[in-house]
Amino acid sequence: MQQYEIYTDTTSDLPPKVIDSLGIKVIPMDFEMDGKVYTHYPDERELDSKTFYKMTKEGVVATTTQITPARFIEYFTPTLEEGKDILYICFSSGLSGTYSSSKVAIQNLKEDYPDRKIMSVDSLCASSAEGLLVYLAVKEKEKGKTLEQLYDWVEENRLHICPWYKVDDLFHLKRGGRISSVAAAFGTALNIKPLLNMDDNGKLQLVEKLRGTKTCEHHMINKVKENCMFDKYDTIIISNADCEDEALSLEKMLRKECKVGEIIHSNIGPVIGAHSGKGTLLISFYGKQRG
Repeated sequence: MQQYEIYTDTTSDLPPKVIDSLGIKVIPMDFEMDGKVYTHYPDERELDSKTFYKMTKEGVVATTTQITPARFIEYFTPTLEEGKDILYICFSSGLSGTYSSSKVAIQNLKEDYPDRKIMSVDSLCASSAEGLLVYLAVKEKEKGKTLEQLYDWVEENRLHICPWYKVDDLFHLKRGGRISSVAAAFGTALNIKPLLNMDDNGKLQLVEKLRGTKTCEHHMINKVKENCMFDKYDTIIISNADCEDEALSLEKMLRKECKVGEIIHSNIGPVIGAHSGKGTLLISFYGKQRG
């Protein structure tokens, strides 16, 4: 029987207990703050999320980098040495060059391991939306899918993963070029909370500008009610950037209004948080379509 491992990266923002229970292999990613480079692991061993968001709130700017081919080779090699194949589910190519970097590493590894299958698939997702895709892929593997079948499943189902983001700090969007400085200043003064999702190319897009957190939460719940395919996959992931109370409030509303199954909570880690900021709230589910 074919043996293979599922890999992803730390932008998937899956909690360590889920990673461990499902046997997912996670490749860490680097970020820099105040002249120091940190490596973000799922267990946050070098810098925990609360400290990270406290630093960003104090004005320390974080910058991120994609995974290098050398790191992919470092992490993939032990699995290949064990005689196992690899399926890597990657951070969206619409937001990072990590997918291209993985392809370079795979080409190099195939020269040394010509009998092994190494496949990289673009999730077109980020944060716990990527995490949900990985989680569901593991469940499909448990049903007996081969590596090739699971690769096809990911490609066929990745655009059914629907992420909705509430962003609290407009100045992070301004720094990323998504809104102007004037819009950020006025939006902050008026308590405007942007609601974003991801398009079919795996890029973030601004959908609505709403007044206040509660309004955003109600809109997010409505998106789930309108679009979620509970009959197919009813697991939902709620992620937060140091706003756990909001995440728990969203879960309470969700359970009251929807016939949801498992709800997983996770932290939005520093690699994603560097671009979204403290107070970001994300709900990810399997739906009919994005939008």
